[in-house]
Amino acid sequence: MVSFQLNGVGVDVADDGGSLLDALRDRLGIRSAKDGCSPQGQCGCCTVWVDGAPRVACVTPVTRAAGREVTTVEGLDDADGWAAAFCAAGASQCGFCTPGIIMRLAALPPERQQQPAEVERALLAHLCRCTGWRSIVTSCTERATLAAADVGARDPARAKRRARIEGGVAQRVDAAVALGAGGFADDLAPADALVAMRADDGSWAVGENTVEARRLAGKVPGRRTSAPVSWPIELPSAGPAGWARTLQTTWVEPAYLEPDA
Repeated sequence: MVSFQLNGVGVDVADDGGSLLDALRDRLGIRSAKDGCSPQGQCGCCTVWVDGAPRVACVTPVTRAAGREVTTVEGLDDADGWAAAFCAAGASQCGFCTPGIIMRLAALPPERQQQPAEVERALLAHLCRCTGWRSIVTSCTERATLAAADVGARDPARAKRRARIEGGVAQRVDAAVALGAGGFADDLAPADALVAMRADDGSWAVGENTVEARRLAGKVPGRRTSAPVSWPIELPSAGPAGWARTLQTTWVEPAYLEPDA
């Protein structure tokens, strides 16, 4: 078992070889930490704090959290203020990436939160695919003013109607979306839901959690595509002496590897 503090409460999870993200989502029901690219550590959607410092949970083995304090947006002081600022600035659209972004920005010292260059540097560890960066930077540098603004003046009801017209489906529009409460399918799965993965022979492997299903299916996480393998760099033909040894890989290294991961 691995024991640690989660948002101020002691928890125990099985040492099943999984990541901190696996433990948070599958074992402890923390849905704010999102799985956008695991285990490649590229998108930052699963960022949480470990002992007060931001960590990408999908590249952090759960064993690294033993005896330490893990904090998610559920345990973040002034999480509602951050959410209100993001909503007022239009810095959250689908809300998938913003819990991790908020955790990263909230870890900055207060004086650095007001400096655009510092905020932009922190955001290098994150990807946002729908909102755009300027509004996110503004939501941080002007957070105090935005959090006190009348978010209701933006008329969320009209925003919901527009979203339905543009996207064809209902969309939640309020401050809680920035904290990851947008209603994603995997977040709404029952606590006892099983996880199914296709094995190489086409059969289904079913486990109680992602780690178990992955193991039963014989999957090695990292490459999520059915496209044929293509090499990023083709090796030139061997010279007169030939090649002593060659190595080609399509593995994508983590774009942002936490130093303590």
